[in-house]
Amino acid sequence: MNRIARALLVLALLAASVAIVGAAPALAAPAPHINTVTPQQGPSGTPVLITGSNFGAPNPLSTVTFNGVQGTPTIWQDGLIFAQVPDGATSGPVVVRTLAGPSNGVQFTVTNIPQPAQTWYLAEGSTAWGFETFILMENTTDVDATVNVTYNTAQYGSIPRVQPLNIPPSSRVTLRVNDDIPNVDVATELASSQPIVCERAIYWNNRIEGTDSIGTTQLAKTWYLAEGCTLYPFETWVCIQNPNLTTAANVDITYMTDKGPVEKPTFQVGAGQRTTIDISKDVGQANVSTRVVSDQNVVCERSMYWDGRRGGHDSIGVSAPSTSWYLAEGSTAWGFQTWLLLQNPNDNAAKVTVTYMTSAGPVKEPVLTLAPNSRQTINVNSKVTNMDTSIEVASDTEVIAERAMYWNNGTGKAGTDTVGFTAPTKTLYLAEGSTAWGFETFVCIQNPNDKQIAVNVVYLTNNGAQAGGEAVVPANSRVTINVGNALPNTDTSIKLTCPDTFMAERAMYWNSKGAGHVSIGWVPTND
Repeated sequence: MNRIARALLVLALLAASVAIVGAAPALAAPAPHINTVTPQQGPSGTPVLITGSNFGAPNPLSTVTFNGVQGTPTIWQDGLIFAQVPDGATSGPVVVRTLAGPSNGVQFTVTNIPQPAQTWYLAEGSTAWGFETFILMENTTDVDATVNVTYNTAQYGSIPRVQPLNIPPSSRVTLRVNDDIPNVDVATELASSQPIVCERAIYWNNRIEGTDSIGTTQLAKTWYLAEGCTLYPFETWVCIQNPNLTTAANVDITYMTDKGPVEKPTFQVGAGQRTTIDISKDVGQANVSTRVVSDQNVVCERSMYWDGRRGGHDSIGVSAPSTSWYLAEGSTAWGFQTWLLLQNPNDNAAKVTVTYMTSAGPVKEPVLTLAPNSRQTINVNSKVTNMDTSIEVASDTEVIAERAMYWNNGTGKAGTDTVGFTAPTKTLYLAEGSTAWGFETFVCIQNPNDKQIAVNVVYLTNNGAQAGGEAVVPANSRVTINVGNALPNTDTSIKLTCPDTFMAERAMYWNSKGAGHVSIGWVPTND
């Protein structure tokens, strides 16, 4: 069995909670012995998995050293240890010492800390409970991107992937997380040598249903999540990722419900861990928006399920409210029900104007008042009838906007959800997309300008870039591209560019539209 296979086997045993706990070593016990050290190199702070025998039970006198410098164990069992490479360590042997004496030494090379061009964070993910989790990575450059992956788990803290990933220029790569770290709730950190775009998709129940969300490149101490419901048949969960390897995060949550604000007592998210909060245990039955405040930089997402998890959707949070929001997808035709979710986290009321940019032109609604520290739900179907529509939200006070859609093709209720964008852009990337495996993929392009625009489409496939032509979008309107018409039977990311500003989302469906998910794209920081 090679080194990678051994490491994966150890992770599988960990995730299945198969722990070998030995008795505390006595003086006559055999000395510890190290079999493997994974990885075999890395900078200070790297979590290292040490496997072997006779490590004994945790003991204040038992140590792990890296060339003589003592490390910090986070898990100590008779057959395995997790420990971080300490500051000040140099290249040399890893040694486990117990009351029975020192182990053999296994070489570990301490490297300089690489400076990634970009780091992505994805707070949600699970390979337990019947879930499959995939990371979709789009290389936006013309050179290879090397991506180092670290998993922040609920059970075992931070676990680095044994091998980095390579993403060729102008292409897309998919990582199935279950193959790396089974049976665990997991958040993901991806440090890339080149700018990339990352999304995460989750499927369950034999892939009858799934969710998807863009990641984020920004850590923050405050996060807002506009959507949420614990009324039957919904369940709502907040996922919090703490990628800091040395410091736990102290977290406070304020729920803005239709019954008033609810404060959650302070709790901790451990260093390098991910924590999941069942909102119903805090607020009971309510429509709810959420504000998360931490003393450390973290990442937050929210997942919702309904009808015994027949359906579900998910969205990344936002780290700041805004006076403007753009939501490119939306429809009140084809059997869709669309809802706009507005969150006001301020102590004063917000005056909000909503404009629907339909396939027949703009529809501007009267100003509505959003009460302080509250959330309001708008039934879009009651505003525009039997139309595809994008949405623009303008407020005199900074708020948060999300959009949820629901439908039923006869096999059960399905749905999608995403937060909006705060400003239109001239360049946008969408990491996920497929017209193979039974998927349909659509790109929804919103034009908030008072003139017609033409958006250039490029598909970044596993075999490189392919031209997708231009999409002409009338003023203050929206158009939808069926990717399968131009690119059948292909996994693809998407690049959109335009001399004028626009906004776009990508929607995917499968099982004859019995399920679907959606995501906003990523805007380059220099756009």
